[in-house]
Parts: sequence; C-alpha cells; structure tokens
Amino acid sequence: MIKPTASQPLAGIEVIELSNMITCSLAAMTMAAQGAKVIKVEPPAMGDKMRPLGTQKNGVSGFFHNCNRGKRSLAIDLKSEAGVDAVKKLIERADVLLHNYRPGVMDRIGLGSDVLRKINPKLIYVAVSGFGTEGPMADMPAFDHVIQGLAGFTDLQSSEENSFDFIRTFICDKVTAYTVSQAATAALLARVATNEGQHIDISMLHACLAFMWPDGMMHRTLKDDDKFEMSPGSDYFQTINYKDGGVAVAPLLDSHWEALLPMVGYPELLGTPLYASIASRMTNMDQVLEVLKNPRVDIGVEKAMEILIAADVPCSPCVKRDDIESSEQIKAIGALETYVTEAMGKLTAPTPPVLFEGKSTSQAEASPLLGEHSRAILEELGWSKDAVNNLIDSGDVKVTSI
Repeated sequence: MIKPTASQPLAGIEVIELSNMITCSLAAMTMAAQGAKVIKVEPPAMGDKMRPLGTQKNGVSGFFHNCNRGKRSLAIDLKSEAGVDAVKKLIERADVLLHNYRPGVMDRIGLGSDVLRKINPKLIYVAVSGFGTEGPMADMPAFDHVIQGLAGFTDLQSSEENSFDFIRTFICDKVTAYTVSQAATAALLARVATNEGQHIDISMLHACLAFMWPDGMMHRTLKDDDKFEMSPGSDYFQTINYKDGGVAVAPLLDSHWEALLPMVGYPELLGTPLYASIASRMTNMDQVLEVLKNPRVDIGVEKAMEILIAADVPCSPCVKRDDIESSEQIKAIGALETYVTEAMGKLTAPTPPVLFEGKSTSQAEASPLLGEHSRAILEELGWSKDAVNNLIDSGDVKVTSI
C-alpha cells in the first residue's frame, strides 16, 4: 500500500475525474501534484473540450496540458452500459469523484451520488455546478465569462458607470478549481475520523463570490448607518506607466508617498490634506491615485525601481507574459520547469507552488492522449482483451497511442 509522505500527502489516494474544461481538471491535477492517482474519464468522440483549444501538438494543447499533467485517460461513453459499469467499478476502489456536469445529469445516467456512495460509502463525491443546484439559473450552462458577470467581476474591472469588462484570464474556473481541491482534501481528513465519505456541492458562483468578497465587497460588508466609509478595494490599483514599461506599486505608509510624489513629479502635494495621512488617502483612493495615472516625468522603469526600493515601497516591474520565463526572481524560486514528453516534445509548465518541508517538487509529467490508458484501465477492471476490442469497434471506447 502506498503511504503518504510529507512531500506527497495524498499518496495512495485515487481520484476519478469526469469533467470538461478547467474546474475539475485543475482540481484533480492539483491533487495529483500532491501524490494522488487520477483517472480522467472522457467522451470517446473528442474528449475534454480543452484538448483542441489553443497552441497544440499531436492533438494536445498547452491549455489542456496545463490542467491535466500526470493523469491517465479512459475514453468511454458514459451513455453506454459499459461506460456506467466502468465508472461503478472504478468507484469500488476510489477515494474521490469529481464532476462538473449540470445538476441532474449524473443521476439521469445512473451515476448519481446516492448510487455511487452506496457502492462505496467512503467515497468523497464532489459535484461542481455553475450557478448552484437551486434557483432560476440552476440548469443553465456556465463558463467563466458568465460567472464573472454575475459575481461582480466585470463591474470590478470597470472604471466607468454602467461599463463592464472581463478579467482576461479564466479566474472563476481556477478559483473554483482550488476550492474543489481544498474541499476534497478536507473531506478526506474528516473521513479519517468518521470512516465515512460524503457528498459535496460546490458552485462556481458561490466560490467566486467568496473569493471576491474580502476586498471587492469590503465597502458593502458593514450595514449599520454609523459606519466610517472608505474606498473600496477596486480603487487601490494603479500602475505607473513609462515609455519603456510599467511599475506596479502598493504605497500605504506616509514614507511611501514621501518618495512617490516627487518621483512622479508632484512634490508640491507632499503634506497636503489629501496625501497627509493613511485615513485621508484610503478614504479618497480614486483621487489619490490620479498622480500615478499621469506622471509628469518619465524617468523609466529602472530608475523608478531604484527610488521605490530605496524607500522600501512594495513594488515590481510589470513583466510581459512573453518575458516571464526570463525573470530572475521567477527563476530563483524555481516556479517553472522545462522538460520533454514523447507526444508534446519540449515544454514549460509551473512546478507545484506548495513547498512541503520547504522543498520544491516537480510535476514534469505528460498529459494523456485521449484514451491513452483506456485498454489498460478496462483490463484492470476485469474486461478481457476481446471485450475491450468489441467496445473499441462499437465506438463506446477510444484508444490512442503515441
């Protein structure tokens, strides 16, 4: 029996993932980085919808790879008898099942929580939905963009009244993914004490509201009339942009502004009521940051960084995505690794960000081709070679080899 270690705390845990796109895929990969074994169950026709999205090689995109490293792929039709039977057999030995089908779909195909947890009472069954299981939008399809709209992210990004914009990354998908992996791990810990599994519902909407609330809704949290109002968190963000690049700053203390105002060409504002104290600045942050939007002098990124570092102002250069891999700080912490896989060749991906015992770990593994492990998994579950061949011939199962 595989036992957990400090660096692989989920070693010995088996996760079954039935999903499309990011939420459950990234959650399962996060657990795989911590030692879990993951079997990804995909439709045989085209598999996870991420597979063909973006730059790709041999039918596997970088997008897919970044959410599916280190998994095995079983490509089988869940609408078929064999597909339902295969999942039930996997559940007999599994610890966690993750899925992001719409509410009711798993019940209709015979793989609902009650059915699978009767087969394996120790199973952690995690059902991820877009809008939740109740309410007028419960049955609607959900992707990151629409959750950004309903959870207030598109308003958060706007600087004008009745103008909305997206955060240009799949933030809601990824926030939900990390919520899912944390919840599954917490349920595994609870199982140690109770010796029982459980059913968990997580909606993207709820997860993203909880994520946005601490700062994005700080000005709407206190409800009493005698509250002292200050600027919302969304007013605190402004880069200083020069011809040769940008600088990200987070000035809070009086000493920070004593260095910053002369640097951007506004020395006359030192000591004025608006900039004189933390309370004044934080109450009028939208006005305070106007000087950063409109620096009077263009001293360039290098000189600005020298001044800010000398004054101990939290800061960093704004790095273009194409330059991230050459950042000395990113190299220093070992955040990225470059390796070679048979199907995709040379590639670069993040290392696991959690340093157990303070030591870096690697997830330099391949992501699976569609159905790459179908035959091996089905034979492990008791299907004969001839039976597997019949399923392949019928189209219920897909097998792909490199």
